[in-house]
Amino acid sequence: MGVLDNARADARGLIAKLTLEQKVGQLFMLAFGGKDLTYARKLVRERYISGFYISQDNAETVSEARNLTQTLQDETSSTILDLPLIFGVDQEGAWGVAVSETTTGPGNLALGAADDVSLTHEIYGIYAREMMACGYNVILSPCADINSNPDNPIIGPRSFGEDRDRVARHVKAAVDGALQNHIVCCGKHFPGHGDTSEDSHRLLPTVDRSLAYLLDQDLVPFQAAIDAGLPMIMTSHINFPQIDSDFPATLSPKIMHDLLRDKMGFQGVIVTDSMNMWGMRKNYDPAESAILALKAGCDIIMLSEEHYEHDEANYVAKQMATIDGVIKAVEEGDLDLDTVEDALERIFCLRIQLAMNTELCKRDRNDISGQKHRELADLAAEKAIRIVRDRDNLLPLNGKVKLIGLSGSDAHQMVINTRGIGPNDPQAAFDVLCQEFKNSSSDIEILSEEDLQEYLAGRRCFGEGDVVIGVTEDYPLPGMDYDVDFQKERLEKLVQMTEGKMVVCALRSDYELRSCPDLSTYVASYSSRACSARAMARFIIRAKIGSTD
Repeated sequence: MGVLDNARADARGLIAKLTLEQKVGQLFMLAFGGKDLTYARKLVRERYISGFYISQDNAETVSEARNLTQTLQDETSSTILDLPLIFGVDQEGAWGVAVSETTTGPGNLALGAADDVSLTHEIYGIYAREMMACGYNVILSPCADINSNPDNPIIGPRSFGEDRDRVARHVKAAVDGALQNHIVCCGKHFPGHGDTSEDSHRLLPTVDRSLAYLLDQDLVPFQAAIDAGLPMIMTSHINFPQIDSDFPATLSPKIMHDLLRDKMGFQGVIVTDSMNMWGMRKNYDPAESAILALKAGCDIIMLSEEHYEHDEANYVAKQMATIDGVIKAVEEGDLDLDTVEDALERIFCLRIQLAMNTELCKRDRNDISGQKHRELADLAAEKAIRIVRDRDNLLPLNGKVKLIGLSGSDAHQMVINTRGIGPNDPQAAFDVLCQEFKNSSSDIEILSEEDLQEYLAGRRCFGEGDVVIGVTEDYPLPGMDYDVDFQKERLEKLVQMTEGKMVVCALRSDYELRSCPDLSTYVASYSSRACSARAMARFIIRAKIGSTD
């Protein structure tokens, strides 16, 4: 027998020993609030769940992560299910965990802009080694979504870009890099979240595309990931009415079973996107949606942060009611036990693989954000920077250079203080860029927010020889918006005031350029991460001394 056959035999042996309550509990991957592990331990001991969605709220540092994972693993080791728990984290570049001590790199959009698949492979290898060293054994990445809608508020820098083939190349490289460094990775958000202008954390978007279109476009990166051995896929809470007029993707047998399993050949574990995102909660009862997802072909029901409930006092009750609702559905014949056990076989095979990965990674327990990791992240950030437009040849920079941040301090505080899912940056990108200037001998003048207000109000004027650099940013924040319209309004005023002597250095995607026809010069980093802010600062300094190579 091969390794997979042995795992299946072991899985079936485990399933045969379980009660119904234990079987159903294994279908859940849950979250808990804060750092108190009392409730989390109870979920393992009394509800038999298969794992946890972990956010920055649960562990801000590597030591906290190690304590969390070891404590909860010790809890399950005393039960009949002595297998590694699933510890899933959104370590994907634009989003991350323990970011003050780990290496996020510049994120997927920047990796796609650099278009060096070896770098993408290396960065995902870093994610694998660092997360395994934290005790986390599943990265909920890479995003296989194609940025086909530039107004998408939640994917953006989480995608490798808008070109189908480039995204597919980098998704494959990411999967290879993760698997070769012994971590389970999870492609998302099937069958594609890139063509939406709405955030499924808040409502249920619709993508009105045909199956033929999806097979030719959005599904190509997912197929590349599957062919590369992707062990796990996450669903999207999106309506695709031309494929299924009754159910969104997560709840659709036509999408989960007929398309993903049968047509595309995926035999791994299907995990739902968080079922307490408002795209699901506004439209379905918690237990009802879980039952429908399992019937559709999903294996694991994920309920991530309790914040999504907007009612922290009751999130525990909703988790319990969801599990109990699935048990009742099996007892009453509404959900076939065979469906549950088929899902369990795939889940247990995955957890057996987690055990093997843990053994292989024991030597790398201290492989956290070392010099080589930081150098690779810096290299990726450098290679991503693009001069997208320089119509009036303002580069290299001549004259007196004034630099302005267009986001505003309130936006920076929102990023820094956001909840535990998302960028989790300890500093806004503009602040990192400014610090890099201060550490150099550059004579570039950094204007304060108060200075900018003076110029915008007409109380001060730029000199004839001044070149103004405006720094824009964008962050994908779940369930909330970073105020890019505020930046746009300021930018439009400055373009007119500077009479063509305006340069934008964008710590974000270049999609905003569509609305800036009068702007002369635009340079993009395709990332709001600290390494990209430092890379952009170095680019500006080189531009000031006469080299943009």
